[in-house]
Amino acid sequence: MSDHDPGHDPINELSRFGTGFSTGTGGDMPLSAADVRRRGDQIRRRRTALVAGASALAVAAVAVPIFAVVGGNPKADDANDIADDTRATLTVANLITDEDTVYSDGADWFRTNAGEGDGQDVFNPCAQQSLTGTGATSVARADFELRNTETPDAPITGDSLIQVVGDYDDEAAATDAYDKISAWVENCEQRPAAITEYRFLAARDVPVNGATAQILDSHYGPVPKEVDEFGDSAYIMETGVLRLGDKLVVLTSVIIGQDYNFLDGTPVEQMLPKAAARLTSGADAPTEPAETLTEPASTVDPAIPDDFPLTSRWPDSSEAEDGNGLVGPARDLDPLTFTACGTTLPDAPYADRLLARWENVEDYRTRQLTTYDTADQAVAAVAGIRALYEACPEGERRDDGFTPNWEVRDLALGGDSFAVLGWDELDGAATTFGDTTLVVRVGSSVLVVAHAGHSGNPQGNEQGVIDQISSESADVIAGLCAYTEAGC
Repeated sequence: MSDHDPGHDPINELSRFGTGFSTGTGGDMPLSAADVRRRGDQIRRRRTALVAGASALAVAAVAVPIFAVVGGNPKADDANDIADDTRATLTVANLITDEDTVYSDGADWFRTNAGEGDGQDVFNPCAQQSLTGTGATSVARADFELRNTETPDAPITGDSLIQVVGDYDDEAAATDAYDKISAWVENCEQRPAAITEYRFLAARDVPVNGATAQILDSHYGPVPKEVDEFGDSAYIMETGVLRLGDKLVVLTSVIIGQDYNFLDGTPVEQMLPKAAARLTSGADAPTEPAETLTEPASTVDPAIPDDFPLTSRWPDSSEAEDGNGLVGPARDLDPLTFTACGTTLPDAPYADRLLARWENVEDYRTRQLTTYDTADQAVAAVAGIRALYEACPEGERRDDGFTPNWEVRDLALGGDSFAVLGWDELDGAATTFGDTTLVVRVGSSVLVVAHAGHSGNPQGNEQGVIDQISSESADVIAGLCAYTEAGC
């Protein structure tokens, strides 16, 4: 890893990172492993924490530490021989464990969460859907954090290794998902708005007996200044996609750095064969207790301050026609309701709530911030909204002849986040009536932003509307860090 140079622009120079990716062993190694680790320790001592509310990108891009990435791993072994039994339903036993993970001599990945289901956030910044959305009938997921094994007291924050495995109806469905996810990573067309630079480097095949596998290498940015003060680094993402029969594995590793060099193959390259082996051996392995993919119970004060910036980046009333404009923020406004297919979601008990509205001709906006006593309660509230609309992609035809439709699209704006796109159809054709709702959970808080009328109608520009609402809500989302254990 090179020393910081304030004259360097990491985004303009992304092409210099990982010049040897296509070889499968990373780029040139200018320093020995010991030298790189020593520099990594120096950098870690200067950066001891990631500011939770740095920016929308710090939330969206799975921020990770600047860390030494050179060297092999003594835990690596040959796991290429895969059996042909791939019919069992997926469980936690089909996920890789701490013993399977690979990083460097001075650090390793350690599993923090594992469970059945997609979890509450995206598995890759470029993913457009959850694995279930691609047709998987059974899904399991594991999340890992990076720890310094040579100096355990040295803080490492913001790392990201995520594994998802999916079971499909048949091999053709799994192949379709494999191709779809690979294309998402290669093009990253629907990435979060805060990721302003994305560079796909290369796709390289990985030999795994009985399976089809590849690694997709890419960089993106910018890195928040709170993490990379001098702007020398970029997010380095290594995405492994593997299909074994009717099953799929996706391994996504993201770190912040300047070099990505490994003598015995990159970490994901070494972990893919082990992940494939777990698909078949998991049924015979001891069953591990499923861990919930949630955060610990919140101990923060759930009270929302009266001066919370809930209306930030909204116009003031002077820009609206007479009788319209800004209402709130206030606690006595009618809360948002969530209804689909004749079902209205009950409002679960909460600790505090603040609402604001902006209304003008064909422009209706609402922001609703709700806090809960624990993060688990917030997780349940968000899961209920998602489940309601995922279960009702098309509603019943109304008396006026219009049929409501909904689509849930995963986002990367917080711990849990997604958009609900709603529109009416008449005789099978989309109309000009629609709305867009963003749901974002951070810690024990849930923010819902609903736009209707011309400001929220997707009209074939769904991602553009989502990006606009996300950008307008950036200050509000950044303020949600107050409801996490780490604080702001």
